[in-house]
Amino acid sequence: MTALLAGIAAVTVPLVLLASVFGQVRRPRALAAALRAHRVFPRRLAPALAVAAIAAEAAAGAGLAVALPLRLDGPIRAAFWAAAVLLAAYALYGTYVSRTRQGVPCGCAGDGTPMTGWVAGRAAALALLALAGALHGLPTGSTAYEMSIAVAAGLGFAVILWTLPRALLTERRTAG
Repeated sequence: MTALLAGIAAVTVPLVLLASVFGQVRRPRALAAALRAHRVFPRRLAPALAVAAIAAEAAAGAGLAVALPLRLDGPIRAAFWAAAVLLAAYALYGTYVSRTRQGVPCGCAGDGTPMTGWVAGRAAALALLALAGALHGLPTGSTAYEMSIAVAAGLGFAVILWTLPRALLTERRTAG
């Protein structure tokens, strides 16, 4: 079971991180604008924090994407640890912002999704997957069939986690 979870993490975590980086590159000012709207840090720090967050996502995602096909266990574990720490920080930050600021954008992947508990939950789920990958390392000893199951499940998890916050938005309608 641990090898299956590590295999799922090996697909899901880098895919979501790199998709996020792609979204940030497409809309380079979205994260800085969201950080200003969150009002957690001084406004002037928003661009630098946005660049740091995007660089950390890119480093962890690319580290995994490069080390996995090369089967480099040490670099894979290091990239998973970096992703786990980053995503856990996102989960804590998202929880704080979603509880203290209503209607602010997440800034996730350059998207306009509002910051909600679902955003924090997605980050927490990804952090746990990254932690599983960091603790287990390379999924070894698996048959091709077992690896195909892990890849399919990883792709499914990536899609579910990517779409979760937007899919679970509740539209508020006023009586009129």
